[in-house]
Amino acid sequence: MAFDHQIDGTELLPKRLTKWRFRTRIFMAWDHACAYCGEGADTLDHVLPRSRGGLTVEENLIPACRRCNGAKSSSDWRDWFMAQAWHCPDRVARIDGWIIGAPQTATKPEPDP
Repeated sequence: MAFDHQIDGTELLPKRLTKWRFRTRIFMAWDHACAYCGEGADTLDHVLPRSRGGLTVEENLIPACRRCNGAKSSSDWRDWFMAQAWHCPDRVARIDGWIIGAPQTATKPEPDP
């Protein structure tokens, strides 16, 4: 049987390794800090909860500490976050940027010269 195409440089990776890399990329992008409160993060939170149709994709996952992740549960993230006494507009902007896939190098846009 002749093939009219060829794929080079591919490698099959174990599911465990790809999951670890996926999660690590997200934690590293946020410096292992909870996107909500800024404390150390040890879980990933679905910004749009899976129970509301949220997907397990990078743009819908942010690091969260167990306290924030559990307290938010399946609530709308913005409603829940704005009800917290410690909410922060800069964090809202960063989460919004993450959701739309904007680069995460800065939390505020630079002023025009």
